[in-house]
Amino acid sequence: MKGVITVKVIKDIYYKEKERLVENFIKLPVIESCNWLSDTDSGFISKLMFTDKSFVNIQAVVMQRAYPSAIEQIVKNELIQNSIKDEYYVIIIAPYVSNESARKCEENNIGYMDMSGNYRIHIKLLFVSEQGHQNQYIQKRKIKSVFDIKSKVSSLILREIMKDVSYQWKLSKLSEKLQCSIGQVSKVKNYLCENLWADLSDKGLRIVEPESIMRAWSKCYSDSETDNEVIECYTLNSLSIFENSLKEIKSKYGIKSYLTGISGGVRYAPVVRYNKVHIMVREEDKSLFFKYAECKQVDSGANIQIMVVKSNELLHDTRNINGYQIASPVQIYLDCMKYKGRGEEIAEKILIKEIVR
Repeated sequence: MKGVITVKVIKDIYYKEKERLVENFIKLPVIESCNWLSDTDSGFISKLMFTDKSFVNIQAVVMQRAYPSAIEQIVKNELIQNSIKDEYYVIIIAPYVSNESARKCEENNIGYMDMSGNYRIHIKLLFVSEQGHQNQYIQKRKIKSVFDIKSKVSSLILREIMKDVSYQWKLSKLSEKLQCSIGQVSKVKNYLCENLWADLSDKGLRIVEPESIMRAWSKCYSDSETDNEVIECYTLNSLSIFENSLKEIKSKYGIKSYLTGISGGVRYAPVVRYNKVHIMVREEDKSLFFKYAECKQVDSGANIQIMVVKSNELLHDTRNINGYQIASPVQIYLDCMKYKGRGEEIAEKILIKEIVR
């Protein structure tokens, strides 16, 4: 008869984590019991007993923030290494384990559980996994401070770094060039290094995972609520004639507009057709642009979309290609990733061709 799964109840900082460990194992018919043995400096040890009377000691490591670099340090820890040698099974327990952190656990053959309901355990022949639960402990401040479109300075720093991922930046020089504080630069550096997307050496900050940065950024960018006005318009002209008129407006009146989205992306990687032009215009140029541009605002059926940008970080590293003003590869990647199908296709081309290189 299957025994009762128990955990020693004590009032300490690991009580909820011990409960979560037991809750996840109690579901499994092959488990006889899961009993707490002792606390450690970094978590606790439990004994997992199988119905065939074999057992495994669990080395649970409790973390407040399970970011990849912290997990890497845990794996390198002498105590954990000794636990692995003694055939303990290491499990990370944290409020939330991101996809990047989960991959880091899998790479090092350790388990993870989070308080949001996600877990992955692989002990001997036992493999269980439950995924897809949203982060109930999301640190909104941390994400927005680095990736959110409203975080102007962090966005500008990231754009400069991603302009040439082979360059190694001294933090002071980056701060000086962008006229921002060294603290703001350090905040971005810390976030990138915590996620193992970059490392810092005597030579400077070096990007090691540009694709991971851009993919994480694009998700936050798509989920962010922009404070820039977006206007849907329609032109009777063909899209090519309308795009050519943008050159004339710049030449005659000095009003710049910048192609982005798929219509900008094809200037870097002409791999798809498109039926809508995406443009960025500075807020101060909005009135004059609409005076000379041959398009009208509409409620439906738009073939022109105009984003009126209030600050200049979205226009960082714009290019002139065949007379057209084009948004940076970084901006176009972020914009294109919002559109399924063709948008994602051209975004991937630009990522490899212009950003990762």
